[in-house]
Amino acid sequence: MALLSLAIAACSSGGGGTPSTSSSSSRSANAGFGGPVASAAASAAAPIVVDRVFFRTPSKNIICDLGPSEVRCDMIRKSWSPPPKPSSCELDWGFGMHITGGKAGFTCAGDSLIGETEAETLEYGHAYRSGSVRCTSESTGLTCLDEKSGRGFTLAVSRYSLF
Repeated sequence: MALLSLAIAACSSGGGGTPSTSSSSSRSANAGFGGPVASAAASAAAPIVVDRVFFRTPSKNIICDLGPSEVRCDMIRKSWSPPPKPSSCELDWGFGMHITGGKAGFTCAGDSLIGETEAETLEYGHAYRSGSVRCTSESTGLTCLDEKSGRGFTLAVSRYSLF
């Protein structure tokens, strides 16, 4: 995760490097989707507490690396476009999202989690937690939230939300 933090730290978030604080931000591909208030299904899921886990959604479209109070999730297929690549990102941009240091943003990295052979499946209606970060899998998408900062993201094929 230290390497992950270094790769992402230089290029976090969309635009000017400051994560969005509103689920209705213009960066959202579908306003009102996700956000800091978890759905009833997400709230009901008792998380499995882990130190670190590689996991994927049941659709196998989203692959994540969850470690102590940080997460990175990469996507295989998506129909939405990320915001423009910031000038501070010299690597690949916008193929996933992350939470690092209590802030959420788009991923800027020269590697990918896609193809991670050790990934466990996080079934719909279930959640993992490591430190302050909780990721919940639902049939409508994956939501990861830093419960200390209230920042996070929701990813799905047709939409995303950064909050």
